[in-house]
Amino acid sequence: MDDTLVDVLAGHRRAGRGDRVAVVDRRRSVTYAALEREVTRRTLELGEAGVGPGTRVGVVMTSLLDSVVDFAAATSLHAAVVVLQERAAETERSAALADFGAELYIADGLVTRLGPAGPGGAGEPAFAVTSSGTSGRPKVISRQWSGTLRNSAVFAQGLDLDADDVVLTTSPLGHSYAIEAGTLAVLSAGACQVVPPGPLTPAQAARLAERHRPTVLQSVPVVLDWWGRSEVPRTCTWKRCVSAGDALPAHAVTAWHDAGVAVHDHYGNSELGQLTLAPAGGGGTVGHPLPGVGLTAGDGEPGPVRARFPGLSPVRMAAGRAEPLADADGWVATGDLGVFGDDGLRLTGRSDLIINIGGNKVSPTEVEAVLRDLTWVRDCAVVGRPGPSGECQVWAFVEAGADDFDPAALRRWARERLMAVKVPSVIRRVDELPRTGSGKIRRGLLMEGDG
Repeated sequence: MDDTLVDVLAGHRRAGRGDRVAVVDRRRSVTYAALEREVTRRTLELGEAGVGPGTRVGVVMTSLLDSVVDFAAATSLHAAVVVLQERAAETERSAALADFGAELYIADGLVTRLGPAGPGGAGEPAFAVTSSGTSGRPKVISRQWSGTLRNSAVFAQGLDLDADDVVLTTSPLGHSYAIEAGTLAVLSAGACQVVPPGPLTPAQAARLAERHRPTVLQSVPVVLDWWGRSEVPRTCTWKRCVSAGDALPAHAVTAWHDAGVAVHDHYGNSELGQLTLAPAGGGGTVGHPLPGVGLTAGDGEPGPVRARFPGLSPVRMAAGRAEPLADADGWVATGDLGVFGDDGLRLTGRSDLIINIGGNKVSPTEVEAVLRDLTWVRDCAVVGRPGPSGECQVWAFVEAGADDFDPAALRRWARERLMAVKVPSVIRRVDELPRTGSGKIRRGLLMEGDG
């Protein structure tokens, strides 16, 4: 397999696909041949600035093509690269750079030295991301570059991407899902990626779709649901959608299926990349492992989900030092709980978010699935919080209109379908749940708020 993105781009040019569009941003588009030239030129510039094999580099990923060029050039120089989110607070970005031990920092086309250069060629090529931080401070996860590129190619094959596809990616490129299941997967397949300038309203999405005629939507449940309630599913000839980052409720899929668009649910994580892919509507599972991915989980009862992929041995970076996350056999604990059956992996929640009510274990995922079945519940999040006497209680935060919100009806609904211990003690209406840039619910904020 090609080892660098310059190799990947050159391979498409040699195969006669050099004149095909590779990436589109709000300012311009670039073909595979032109992108190869831009990346090659940028590698010379970054090399002169001190980027080389194993150099630890932070690259801010924006919605502009120029940051894709920076990323491709730095990785093609065999550097160790951490991608940083454009919308991250300065304190978060600085902490990530310090944890990674970054020597250089690339943002807005400028290269800034942060620390002395390490021994030439001493480090290994690597790809690193910051976790989404849904329940705490974001962590820096680093893994081998070649295995990351191979994993993205496997995902592209599983999604059946080809050179005729145009992929609209809604999540910011600084998130692992967008750059790995998006940019790297798209480039491996010789397809085209459309990168919008930021969150799009359904009307903006419809105009963009009319202009670029995307065939694949790569997004998250909240966007699929929002756009699905508009005319976006019928704006162009979508072949399929793929969703990741959070549980995919049935109502988020319905409008797309009604328009004849296939929807796939995808499970991945910051430690190992892309793990499963399956058509949505298959009984609540996220499907079977992608080729080469190993997965274990509970048998009959929820148990810890562990995963591995050849050539990936992820580490957590802290103060420039690496803490291995894989055991001796390459298995990594994902932090999720799940059941593995004939229909694939069914996720039941995060192990660190399980709520203990008097010795009874309550899965937020199970409670949320019940509450989302109420038609007026747009979305919800369930967390454990201390009650007046310090005892743990089940709290439900519900996205709903003020006129529709009926906590008594919601509690009756839950009592008819759940054990008494799992019925929320406290129910709060919110206009919008707090989310990360990739659409995940920031549960930590709900667990720590004042009410």
